Amino acid sequence: MRFPGESTWEVWRCNRAGKWEHSVVADVNDKVSVHAIQSVCIDSSPFWSATQGEEVPDPDDVSILRWEAAGVSDVDGSRQSTCWKVLEQPHRHLIGSMAITADLADDESLGLAAEQYEISARMLPLPPDGIAIWKEFGRFVTAFTREGQLLHVTVLASPELNADTVLELRDALLALDAHEFLDRLSVIKVWTECEPGFVSALSSTFSSSEVQTEPRPAPVPPADYLNLMPMQVALVRSEQMRRKRLVQLATALAAVFVVVFASWALLLWRQEQKILADEKALQNLAPQVFSVQEAKQAWVAMEAAVNPDLYPVELYHQIISLLPPSGVRLNEFQIDNDKITVRGEASDTQKGLDFREQLTNSPALSRFDWNIPVPKSLDGTRVQFDAVGTYKPTEEVTSEGQ
Repeated sequence: MRFPGESTWEVWRCNRAGKWEHSVVADVNDKVSVHAIQSVCIDSSPFWSATQGEEVPDPDDVSILRWEAAGVSDVDGSRQSTCWKVLEQPHRHLIGSMAITADLADDESLGLAAEQYEISARMLPLPPDGIAIWKEFGRFVTAFTREGQLLHVTVLASPELNADTVLELRDALLALDAHEFLDRLSVIKVWTECEPGFVSALSSTFSSSEVQTEPRPAPVPPADYLNLMPMQVALVRSEQMRRKRLVQLATALAAVFVVVFASWALLLWRQEQKILADEKALQNLAPQVFSVQEAKQAWVAMEAAVNPDLYPVELYHQIISLLPPSGVRLNEFQIDNDKITVRGEASDTQKGLDFREQLTNSPALSRFDWNIPVPKSLDGTRVQFDAVGTYKPTEEVTSEGQ
């Protein structure tokens, strides 16, 4: 933990035996579990809270309102004021209330990293119903207690412990007594070096109290924390949370991207495996396909010999049967492998076109793809027509297979 010493920050570490020891080699800027806020940054204002009536106000709410009126407010997640119960009496409670001084809210010491922030006076073993005086960064601090609870903390204006300091303590005690915050003072402990004359002045002024001088005891974390959080720390933690959320968001987006990319890669891999399996299946079917192709080629080669519809005489008969009784004469009929060539004359162009129409639409000759140019005139009275038909065995075989 970090505690304000007489001239510099002190770092204390807990040993294995559970005892806190002062560390002289620790870095003050290192993050600690507890940071004790120096008293110069603290304002103290105890008050009585009524407990009579149907609606009893929450002391914490009352304390916050009192400090907001003094210019201390909790914003951006900060907690700059706190309170605790000091004493219970019929119909009222005495509440200790302290806050970070508004004028010193930007003090650099309030930005030192720690897990918990605590008032320095609460970390010292204060005397019950008494006063403790110690030194923080060259300023003298006084804490007043009642019933073993911290009541009030103030930083003395006197730069030295002398008669003026005694008068200042007397005035502070009278002010507390005027509000019935204190009813007795049993002991005054001085935890810093002082002149014998100061002790004598204290003893004579506060004759009913015992004055003790001793070294300041080691600070100890309180049993329960007040959950103070300076504004600087709240802003830093808010920024850290914002960055953490951004990192979480970026991590989530990256995870989604990885999942999507992995799913896409898996889908591609499966498709690739399916393609490879299909290719392998096709390769396995290659011999069968080759056998079918060979059978097809054999059929095409034999079809002209085994199919009566393709006999030359039958083809000639089918073409002759398309000739009209007069006006069209066949001059040439020729079969060359899978081609049929037909040449002839017509008495006029219209009869030549009619014969071409009958030739292309004949069911018996539908296995041939006909190429018939427009008939051309010979001598003004006759036209010549040419027709070339190419056999289409592939389409026929495919059609029969389907």
